[in-house]
Amino acid sequence: MIIDISRSGRVVAGAISLAALAAIVVQCNLNLERDGSPLVAFALLLRFFTLWANLAAGVLLGWVAARGRIHAGIPFALATALAIVAVVYWTLLAADHHPIGWDRYTNQVHHTIVPLATIIWWAEFTRPVDAGWRSIPIVTIAPLVYTGFALTYGAISGFYPYFFLDVPKFGMAQVLVNLIGLAAAFMLFGALLLALRRLVSPRA
Repeated sequence: MIIDISRSGRVVAGAISLAALAAIVVQCNLNLERDGSPLVAFALLLRFFTLWANLAAGVLLGWVAARGRIHAGIPFALATALAIVAVVYWTLLAADHHPIGWDRYTNQVHHTIVPLATIIWWAEFTRPVDAGWRSIPIVTIAPLVYTGFALTYGAISGFYPYFFLDVPKFGMAQVLVNLIGLAAAFMLFGALLLALRRLVSPRA
C-alpha cells in the first residue's frame, strides 16, 4: 500500500535526509587521510550496518521529501532499523567508544539524531493503520541483505564487522543460526515499536 505524506511531513523528512547524508559525507572526508580516496572511505564505511541504516534514511526520506509518497511498510522498517542502531550502540558500544573532533559530531548524528528524528517522524506523520502486525516481517529485509554483503566482504577480506558473523570462528552453520536469531530480534523489536506506537497514538 502506498501512502501520501503531508507537506509538513515532507519538509521534516527532507531535513532528516539532509542531516543523514551530510554526516556521511563529513565522515568520508574525515577518513580520507587514512583511506586515500572518497570511494575507498565510503566503501569501508559500508562494512557497518549503522552506515546502511543512515544511508537508507538519507535516500528514503529524501524520496519522501521529493515525491510525497512511499510504501506504507518502509517508514516502519526504517524506524526499526535505526532504533536498533541506537539501542545497540548506547547499551553495548558507547562505553568503549570515545570519538574526538568532528567524529564526535558525526557519531551523534548516526547513533542519536537521525534514529530519534526518524522514529518521531514515523510516529507523527504516518498512521498506526499504515503498518500493522502483518508488516513485521518487512523489518528483516534490510539486516538480511546487509548480512549477505557483510559475509561476502568477510570471505574476501577476512574482516567480519560483527562477532556473530565470523564464519572462520563459528562456522557457517552457527552463523546461519545467528542470522535466524538476528531476524527474530528485529521482528521482536519491530513488534515492540508497533505496540508502543499504538499505545501512545491509538488513532487510525
